[in-house]
Amino acid sequence: MNMLFAVLIYLIVPSGDFNSTTRYEKFISIGKELASQYLSVLPARHYERHPDSVFWVLVDSFDFSDPLLNSAGFAIHNSDWHIVHSILPDTLTNLAQAAVSTAPLRLRNSLVAAFHRLDTLQDSYAQLILDAPSNCVDEVVFQICHIGSEILSYPGFDPDLLIVNAELLYEIDDSLQYADIIEHSLPNGDYYSTVSHRILISGDSVWVELPWEIYYNYIVHPIITDEFPDMSSYVYSKFWREYLFYEADSGYPNLGEKISDAKILWNREKTVLPAGRPFTQDDCALDVIANWATYTVPVLAQGNRPIQPNIIAHEHDGNCGELQDLLTAGARACLVPCVGVTAPCEDHVWSEFYDDGFYPYQVDRGFGSTHIADTSIAYDEQYGGSKRVSAIFDWRSDGYWWTVTGKYSNSCSLYVYVYDLMGRPIDGASVTICSEAIYGGISTATRAYTDPEGECCFELGDLRNFYARVLTPIGSYPTNPEEVVQIIEYSQSGANYYKFFYIADYLPSLMCSDTTSLDSLSLWKFEVVLNPLKGQSSGNCITRYGPGDSIRVYRSFFEEYAKGNIDLMFVDDANLQKYISGEQFKAFDCFVAASDTFTFIAQDSALYHLIVSNEDVLYYTPFCSLKVNLYRNTVGIEEDIEKRVVVQGLPTIFKERLFFNLDEASQIEIYEVSGRLVYASEKKVAVIDKHLSAGVYFVRITLNHEDEIRKCVIIK
Repeated sequence: MNMLFAVLIYLIVPSGDFNSTTRYEKFISIGKELASQYLSVLPARHYERHPDSVFWVLVDSFDFSDPLLNSAGFAIHNSDWHIVHSILPDTLTNLAQAAVSTAPLRLRNSLVAAFHRLDTLQDSYAQLILDAPSNCVDEVVFQICHIGSEILSYPGFDPDLLIVNAELLYEIDDSLQYADIIEHSLPNGDYYSTVSHRILISGDSVWVELPWEIYYNYIVHPIITDEFPDMSSYVYSKFWREYLFYEADSGYPNLGEKISDAKILWNREKTVLPAGRPFTQDDCALDVIANWATYTVPVLAQGNRPIQPNIIAHEHDGNCGELQDLLTAGARACLVPCVGVTAPCEDHVWSEFYDDGFYPYQVDRGFGSTHIADTSIAYDEQYGGSKRVSAIFDWRSDGYWWTVTGKYSNSCSLYVYVYDLMGRPIDGASVTICSEAIYGGISTATRAYTDPEGECCFELGDLRNFYARVLTPIGSYPTNPEEVVQIIEYSQSGANYYKFFYIADYLPSLMCSDTTSLDSLSLWKFEVVLNPLKGQSSGNCITRYGPGDSIRVYRSFFEEYAKGNIDLMFVDDANLQKYISGEQFKAFDCFVAASDTFTFIAQDSALYHLIVSNEDVLYYTPFCSLKVNLYRNTVGIEEDIEKRVVVQGLPTIFKERLFFNLDEASQIEIYEVSGRLVYASEKKVAVIDKHLSAGVYFVRITLNHEDEIRKCVIIK
């Protein structure tokens, strides 16, 4: 990850050639490697398995339900018919475990993963959760899960901000007529909060409840886009939610006072309102918030171009970038979900608010108009503007980007797949898509990170050229960080494009090879029942901190996918020691597993271990839910065996040779007491005649898919 961050430092530095709103990145195209409009067959791995017809008895079970971080694994084995750990999984501190037990069920996996990443700070943030007011616990938990450990552990971050932010939500809620925080408790013990808004629909006032994810991501989260979450003296010793809602310089409107009269969020109609309009008691909340932003920042940007909402509100000047930050923060302060929107190559940004979907929301710079649900604000030619947009993306507070170009322009779709030289999908690969910028040259249009299957997708504008570069910790393409390769020429509306990249190196890999055990008696069995995997894959973005926002702090985001796999490997004791030492080892069976039921049958008395591993990925963290059942074969039980008779009158003691006639021709297998197979009939036989050394043997007689197992003794 450090290498990825180091290279990205170069990429985000502005060129300094002009006073742009978006950070301007310049690249050089090294040629064309155009994407296909037809999807080829994707790489796949398949392992043949054989049926299991043994009669088993369940003797023990083991459950594991926790995140398995990248580069992590554990192992278990059969010890006297009990499942015990050979290698313990990473565990949390007692205090962190106590905090997890108080968290909403829907956030517990994410919280466990966050605590692991916080390492020595686990207890500090666990105590913060345990000390939080009862109505704020879920909001505090969410922030710890989704701010990023890099921010939470940064020396300049004040952990009390998480509590202050959560308490302000409920404090402000009491003064709003159009919004109400609702807390839900479910029968299974889960709980969550969200917001309900009063909306005017076809003349009727209706309360509409937000999805819980929208509330947490676009109201609760303390970061707007790329500013550092702060309440130090640099931002006037107040968190932005408090400062924007309660504070106002002389001669400027107070947001908290103006919004108190709003009775509805909006009327679900596209609206363009002129600047300079008075505030009235009939204004909807979206009108009030935008009008407040217009009066608060009435003149164009001058000087330092701040990104902290408090400083923007106090300095009273800005272009679309400052107005985006202020409008988005103001909306969230008033419990309206809002997100920043960016079109880098066209050097324009604005906001979107959420109702039953995301809608455009903008205040024009220089004391301009207010636009509500007006898709023309991207200024694309399709809507009467002067631009042919390349890509437009929404910026979730944790740093995750997703393209929304089709909302503002004709668009096409691009699917990118990234693999290593063995054809294994690379998770967390940074895929940067570029196009010709409004100020000349080739610049970043959008960026995404591959999911656990090595895929990411984009919605791009039409009639544009597009270029790409891929960056991973194991290599990049092109290798020069200043270069890109053209993948789309003059994009067509409605088209689908597919591009495959193979990085010239290999993913981290377990040094494991398969081996085949000899055919023998089945003594015991591990059955692994793996529920369909969900998990987090990671990317990162920059947060700017300190005076002049000059210090760049990288933070990770984690996007959840119902994708991915883990490795299940069955090894003997000697190979477990090699695995622990990082040496090449052999597995008697291995599975690359996403879900399903997997089995391993022990065929001798050696000590075998099941290794559960997530070590051959870069960033992916699966939320595992698996159950391991330990079964014992009835052959290995000396007590009375339940009789399933398929042949009558088989004697138990023989002299020198095993000889008897069967009632009906059957398949025969003879095993030593150790489990070694000593005889197997190639076809059904009616007579058994086999010379054997003195000792105890087990005879398996199979007829019509039913088995009978008999214990026999050979004497001399």
